[in-house]
Amino acid sequence: MTDPAEEEGGDGQALQATGRDSSFGGPGRSGDLLALTLMLFYLLSTLALALMAVVSSDLQSKFGFSASQIGLLTSVFMFAYGAVGIPAGSAAARWGGRVLAVSCALFVAGSLLFGLSSSFAGFLTGRVLQGLGGGMVLPVSSPVIARFLAPEARNRGWGIFASGKGLGALTSLLLMPSVAVLGGFRAVFLTTAVLAVIIGAVCLAQRPVRELPAESIEAASFHTQGRMLVAVLANRRVWLLGLFNAASIAVGTAVMVWTPDFLQGEYGSSAGVAAYLTAGLAVAQLVGAPSGAAAAIHWGRMPVITGSMVAMSIATILVPLVSGRVLVFIMVALVGFFSLAYFSPRFAMIPEVVDRPEHVGPASGLINLLGFGISTLAPWLFGVVLDRGSGYIVAYVVLAAFGFAGAAGSVLFKVGGKAAGTR
Repeated sequence: MTDPAEEEGGDGQALQATGRDSSFGGPGRSGDLLALTLMLFYLLSTLALALMAVVSSDLQSKFGFSASQIGLLTSVFMFAYGAVGIPAGSAAARWGGRVLAVSCALFVAGSLLFGLSSSFAGFLTGRVLQGLGGGMVLPVSSPVIARFLAPEARNRGWGIFASGKGLGALTSLLLMPSVAVLGGFRAVFLTTAVLAVIIGAVCLAQRPVRELPAESIEAASFHTQGRMLVAVLANRRVWLLGLFNAASIAVGTAVMVWTPDFLQGEYGSSAGVAAYLTAGLAVAQLVGAPSGAAAAIHWGRMPVITGSMVAMSIATILVPLVSGRVLVFIMVALVGFFSLAYFSPRFAMIPEVVDRPEHVGPASGLINLLGFGISTLAPWLFGVVLDRGSGYIVAYVVLAAFGFAGAAGSVLFKVGGKAAGTR
C-alpha cells in the first residue's frame, strides 16, 4: 500500500513530527501499556454512559421520575459528551495528555454529585459533568497516541483502546447491578467515582500522558487555536471520518434501542431481553475492536472501513428478515462486531489526513461531535417510520442507510489522489 507520507509531502512531514520520543511508541510493551492505560479511561466513559440502565428503576421508585426524565439524564450526558470534543482536542494541543486530569476531575465531581443528590436538578448536573469528562477522553487520547505510537503501531494501539467500549458495557452489565442491589443508585455512582480516581491516577502516572507536546508553546495563543480550528473545519477528509464515525454510532445505538421492542412485538419476548442483547453486543464489540485492528494491518485501513460499514448495514437489514430469535441475536451481534471493527482504522488515520500534528486533537473532537450529532437522528427516524405504519423492515432499511452513506463517502476519501489504504 502507498504511504501518505510519500503521497503528500505536507502530511508526511507532519506525521514524522508527531513525537519527541519516537522510540517509545514502536511495536512492543511500552506502546501497548500506553494504549491499555488510555483504554481504561475510555472504559470509564462507556461505563458512565450505560449507568442509567442500571439505576433507572431505583430512581423511579424512590423519586417518581417519569420515563422522559430518565431519558433526559442520558440525553444530557450524550450532548455534553459530543459538545466538549473540539475544546478538549484544542486544549490537548497545548497541554497534551494532562487534560485527562480535568476529565478525571469531572468524572469524580459528576459521580459524587449524582450519588449524593436527592433532586432532579442535582442528577441532571451530575450527568452533564460526567458527559463532559467522558467526551474529553477520545480527543485527548488521540494526539497522545499519534505522538507516542509509531505509524506501524497505531492500528494495534487503537485496537486496544477501542476494547474499552465493550469492556465498559460489560462492566456496567455484570458488575454494577450487584452494586445497585447492595446500595442502590448511590452506591453505583460512588463506586464510579472511586474507579475514576484509580484510573486517573494510573493514567497520569504514564510519562507520555504527562509530557507536553513539542508544539505546545505555539499552540497556546488564541490566534493559533483559531487557525487550527479553521484548518480542521476545511479538511474534507476529517468530515468524512466524522461521517464514518456517525454511521457506527447511529446503527449500533439504534439497533440496541429498538430491537428489544421488535422482539417483544414479533416474538413475544420478555422485557429482560434487552439485557441479553446488551451483553451480546458488548461481547461482539469487544471482539470486533482488535479484529478490525489486525485486519487493517494486513489489508489496509480503507478496505476495512468500507467493508465493515457495508457488512454492518447488511446485517442491520437482515434483523427483521431472518426467522427466529436466535438469528436475530446473531444479526445484532454482527452489527456490534462490524460497528467496532473499523474504530481502530478510522482513528489511526487522523494523523495522516491533517496538515500538522497539533491538528490531531481538534480533528478528533470534530469527528466525535459529528458522530454523536448525526447519530442522534437514527433512533428518532426509526420511531417516525413505525409511527407512520411502514413497519420494521422499512425502519431497519432506513437505519442501514446510515452505514451505506458512510460506505459511499469512503469512495470520496482520497489521499494524494489515491484511496487511503494505509497500514
